[in-house]
Amino acid sequence: MNITLPRRVLLNNHSFLRTFSSSPLSKLEDQNDTRFVSLLSDIVRGNQSWKLAFNDPSISSTLRPHHVEQLLIRTLDDSKLALRFFNFLGLHKSFNHSTTSFAILVHALVHQKLFWPANSLLHTLLLRGSEPKFVFSCFLDSHRKCKFLSNLGFDLLVQSYLQNRRVLDAVVVAKLMLENKLLPEVRTLSALLNGLLRIRRFIMVLELFDESVNVGVRPDSYTCSAVIRSLCDLKDFSKAKEKVWWMEVNKFDLSIVTYNVLIHGLCKGDRVSEAVEVKRSLSEKGLKADLVTYCTLVLGFCRVQQFEAGLQLFNEMIELGFVPSEAVVSGLVDGLRKQGKVDDAYNLVVQKGEVGCRDILF
Repeated sequence: MNITLPRRVLLNNHSFLRTFSSSPLSKLEDQNDTRFVSLLSDIVRGNQSWKLAFNDPSISSTLRPHHVEQLLIRTLDDSKLALRFFNFLGLHKSFNHSTTSFAILVHALVHQKLFWPANSLLHTLLLRGSEPKFVFSCFLDSHRKCKFLSNLGFDLLVQSYLQNRRVLDAVVVAKLMLENKLLPEVRTLSALLNGLLRIRRFIMVLELFDESVNVGVRPDSYTCSAVIRSLCDLKDFSKAKEKVWWMEVNKFDLSIVTYNVLIHGLCKGDRVSEAVEVKRSLSEKGLKADLVTYCTLVLGFCRVQQFEAGLQLFNEMIELGFVPSEAVVSGLVDGLRKQGKVDDAYNLVVQKGEVGCRDILF
């Protein structure tokens, strides 16, 4: 689809005159545009039929994307009205809106906390297949020239790319945000890093995290967990533990989730003893091991064939009132049976029934 490049925007008397293009229009063209946009504004805000007005050839043949951009700017005080007009042109006149018009309207809707229609607009915009750099430039240009205070329009843009499974395009936008001192919300960064995890772009997770922190983003536990998981999946366990320590020193908001991710990574890498040390250190950090912690460690012991140690940890979690998962019980039972410890395996099955787990065949 051909994308109409943004040309210019004229603000109303509550704002200021700006242009969206680097090529100056002649004075006569400028005056004609001003009169035409004023006419459009009267139609949009008036009581006459839009359909009837825009059937007039003098209007329909003159209307161009940059006129719509200017009109949207004049209607910033009523983004619902602006959206109605925008949709009217698209649905009833098959008008090809510019990317800048999308950007102006998304920012305006977000400013008035109308997130659902803003998301819907973004979904339509992304279907056009424009390059993310171009889309971002339109969003940045309109954001600056209209002096929007909120940056949430950029966050929604990143999230829309993620929802459309265009993770790498979302990264492009996020990096451009950081370059332009536009800090993404923590939940946006977290969603982006986890999106990268799903496509196994671990190095990119680490780079984007560092870039974000360096410009002032304060990560939450889930964001930090994505970084630790990336390092563990890269089998750089020393760096993972070092990164957790660095996060602690910088007083980042770490929860048991982050430590469970580290414990899981260590167990998966057959470093169960190191994982146990992480569990033991939790009390020093004001945290307590949870069900995930115990199940992960027991399965870790099963993985390295240390079933006695796993059984001890299993008993500890039962005493604390945790109900083990089916995988934990099955792993221990199978391991103990293979080692000839049938009585221990049988007792474990009995104990399992007492704590409320579903029965398994012995």
